[in-house]
Amino acid sequence: MKNWRGKLVWLLPTIIVLIAVSLLFSHNYQKVTEPPDEGWSRALDIGTTPVLRPPNVGIHDGNPSVSFLTENGIQQNIYNDQYEIKEQNSYDIPVDKFTQFYIGENKVIHADYYGMYDQETGEKITDLQAFYPLESRAFYRNEDKIYSFDVNESASEELLSLENPKASVHMAETDSGTFLLTDGVTSSGNSLTYYQVKKNNITPLGEATFSVKESEQVNDIQFTTKNDSYQLLVTTIQKQSQSGKIQNYYYYAEAPFGENPNLNRVNFQDPHSTYELKEISDLSIHNTENGPVLLFKANGWTDTLFRPGPQFNIYQATISESSATKVTRLSNTPSFSNFPVRLNEQTVLWVDNGGEDHKLLLASSKPEVIERADQITKQGLLLASGKTIGMLSSGLFALIISTFWFLWPLLFMIFIMFSKADALDQDRSWVLYTGILIYLMAAIVARDPMFSDALLARAPEYLSFPGSPILFLLGFAGIAYGILKAGARSKDWSNPIQLTYFIGMHILFITVFFGPYLM
Repeated sequence: MKNWRGKLVWLLPTIIVLIAVSLLFSHNYQKVTEPPDEGWSRALDIGTTPVLRPPNVGIHDGNPSVSFLTENGIQQNIYNDQYEIKEQNSYDIPVDKFTQFYIGENKVIHADYYGMYDQETGEKITDLQAFYPLESRAFYRNEDKIYSFDVNESASEELLSLENPKASVHMAETDSGTFLLTDGVTSSGNSLTYYQVKKNNITPLGEATFSVKESEQVNDIQFTTKNDSYQLLVTTIQKQSQSGKIQNYYYYAEAPFGENPNLNRVNFQDPHSTYELKEISDLSIHNTENGPVLLFKANGWTDTLFRPGPQFNIYQATISESSATKVTRLSNTPSFSNFPVRLNEQTVLWVDNGGEDHKLLLASSKPEVIERADQITKQGLLLASGKTIGMLSSGLFALIISTFWFLWPLLFMIFIMFSKADALDQDRSWVLYTGILIYLMAAIVARDPMFSDALLARAPEYLSFPGSPILFLLGFAGIAYGILKAGARSKDWSNPIQLTYFIGMHILFITVFFGPYLM
């Protein structure tokens, strides 16, 4: 019995530490697997790619189709409604960072920096300067001409000869058809011309011009159409910044074809912090039942990191008539997310940076996908474990803070040693109780460095309610004293050893429960 009671002084603290670590792990697992937003699923892993490029999406025999590059070529995955793979097709092509492709009914073509090629024969079809693989058809640019390419017939048809060979070309596919926009820079601003493409015919829809502030220059243009109007999103970059940092601005306009856009600046508020989203890029614009929606990547807040902070994730923003935006986060991963692509109004894809191979991930607002994604995964366990170990390691900083607490009982014991040595020799109980009292008074008076406002803001609710610092200081003191009294007698410990044990256990409990949230 005596031997068993003696083991309690180590067994009970071990159990308490394991409870603390389990609570921390559970809290971290909830953070790293938190859905990006209410009504959206966690990320589903649907493939890997060695190339950082957006995947191609479409419909194959009524089912969602996602095609992406692998080390050996192209992989096409065809999914059911829950995005479980029904069919896979592979096509061998050479792959580099410039590779693009288009999958037709009977033939696959691919393009690199210089030309377009037949996948089956490897023969070069034509030179090109730009490739536009839309969902229903492929287009390309060769010098100052735009061509439509019939993949199944291997036939090119000239659509447009650009008056300005330096003009940039943008293409968009909507429910109303395929549209083309040319953008030429003039001394007075940007000159836009809209066209609609029907089979091998192109019809002008209207021209427009716009200009931006002299201190800014146009960096990117995205557009879509609806009925007889267009929606335009313009990204500008500040030519010179006092801070030296690149500063982008975003402008939106909607107007009938033939009218100039009235650009209104739009901002994007981070839905999970009090700051605006930063470094917005990979933009695209789509029309939905709720109005125009922007899809993009941006640097915003996430709790999935070891230390919660900003990381690139995928967002969408619904634009109202007043150009106000409502932002929704669609991905919530600790990795750098790129190249968002909309499969339909309920589903988006993107690529997460991952070293040599990059993950292709999917998120959806469909209830069956949300349910499927809401499962314990190996990736979630690994992320939570890494975050827990990192937080416990940084929590050791609590030991440094606590030195001010045990300094005073240490000085007290030194004083007793030289002034009342007989009290130590006779193990007077008042020596132990006085030392404990001095320690607790020091801990309560000097609690702010340990229990800072920042720590309480980061800690879960069960640790950060009003009055929790004093309650836990006294509560852990009671537990440490109870364990001490349960096992110390069998150990025949002197008062200095008992006081050292009490202080050590108390600091250990504070460290494992509160230390992880110090930094």
